[in-house]
Amino acid sequence: MKQTRQQPRSKVVPFTGEFYPEASEPTPSAVPNIAASLVIIAAALVAGLSMGAISTYQSASQVQLRQMKAQSQQLEQVKNQVCR
Repeated sequence: MKQTRQQPRSKVVPFTGEFYPEASEPTPSAVPNIAASLVIIAAALVAGLSMGAISTYQSASQVQLRQMKAQSQQLEQVKNQVCR
């Protein structure tokens, strides 16, 4: 069997008719793919954490706790004004 080699491609420059070799595309390395994957994973992690924090902050028990703290502070202020 004969093994065929790829012939180098060439392009023709318009208007002059000159030939020049076509640049071969470099093979992409795996490092940018890994870096892009890590960035996407980190972004997904941050998004998940922020969604969890928002849902915890807006949960019924947390809202009730904040209301109770505010009422407690108001009660302290009234108590200080009355007991002077």
